[in-house]
Amino acid sequence: MANKTLVPDKLHGYLLQVIHMLYELISVDDRVVSIEKLDDVAVEIDGKVIAEQLKSVTSANNPVANRAAVFWKTLYNWCTYIEDASLPSDAILRFVVVSNSTITPGSIQKTFMDAHSDDEAQKALTYAKKIILPTSKQESNVNIYATLPESYRDYIKYLFDDTKSQIVCNIIKSIEIEIHNDTYNEDLLRRFTNQPGLPSEYVDLLLTDMLGWVTQKVLSFTKENMPAYISSEDYRKALTLQIRACNTNAVLRAISSPPSHIEQSGEVERLDAYIRQLKLIEVDDSIIFDAASDFLRAKIDKIEWAQRGLINEQSFDDYYDALYRIWVNQKHLMGLQYRTDPISFGTAVYFKCRDDSGHLKLQGIETPPFFGSGTLQLMANNPADAPKIGWHPQYIKLLKEDNI
Repeated sequence: MANKTLVPDKLHGYLLQVIHMLYELISVDDRVVSIEKLDDVAVEIDGKVIAEQLKSVTSANNPVANRAAVFWKTLYNWCTYIEDASLPSDAILRFVVVSNSTITPGSIQKTFMDAHSDDEAQKALTYAKKIILPTSKQESNVNIYATLPESYRDYIKYLFDDTKSQIVCNIIKSIEIEIHNDTYNEDLLRRFTNQPGLPSEYVDLLLTDMLGWVTQKVLSFTKENMPAYISSEDYRKALTLQIRACNTNAVLRAISSPPSHIEQSGEVERLDAYIRQLKLIEVDDSIIFDAASDFLRAKIDKIEWAQRGLINEQSFDDYYDALYRIWVNQKHLMGLQYRTDPISFGTAVYFKCRDDSGHLKLQGIETPPFFGSGTLQLMANNPADAPKIGWHPQYIKLLKEDNI
């Protein structure tokens, strides 16, 4: 089952070509997938080629409607590619539509998809001419085409030319139309999840990891002004390395992403107890912003690890207890050194606790660098009127006075 924690919005930062390249790399056969080599995306398997044109739809436009200019332009492009030998004549031609709403193929597109023989392709082409071209008698084909919209007039004129009939019919026989009606991200996640050996608790993270890997591979080619291509063998090797990293259990993996500066600012401006505590000991703003970031990430990851079954609740309790003991010890030690200087006392306690928290394991596993600090912030924030731990020797009294 696909991990429901995946937020589809996470994929929106990637180019559709890159996402679909990964989509095609997820396969049990040996293949090479390319971008801008033979087409938008192309798949080569055992000498066979699947050329794919990708169309993203975010409006009411339907790229597979009878009179969709983008559809006729695609057929025109395929014709020219085959004529100049950029594409083999027996290539499978796939028109992939990723839409945020429900669209359906027009009647012409349906007849093209159902045509598998020469006779069926010719009938489909004749039907297309009947639908697209004017029904009134004209003195010449020029006048007939002149009545068509400029957006697809030249493509139709080229494709409906009798001298192109054979190549157009071959394209009709080869064409496939694949439509993802507001389900593309879910389709990708489902396809990715069905691969064997994936740890279910990290499926969504592995997906974004592999998208990042594909992106970097593509960039390495485009920097050299070359078409990008990746083999399924290289993809599987990279995925295996990522799976091994997840399965080592040496370090708990961060689920959260670093918050933006705007998010940190908003958190600081809330003046929750843990922020006010840091202001009581007069630390720099940069330290406060770091604490806000650690707090936000630790709060997210604590929930995510529990939901994924990586950490049980008792282990969190043990972790809090260990941090509390660290705080108690440091408070006593620093109290001996800074008896008459509460600001220096609080600063020393805070930084020593933060440093020690980085070495503390959760359920016997190392945590990301921010988690120990973030958990200290959680403890210094709850309960709001009298947090369990604090930095200034009189933190509870000062927080209640609320003079920050």
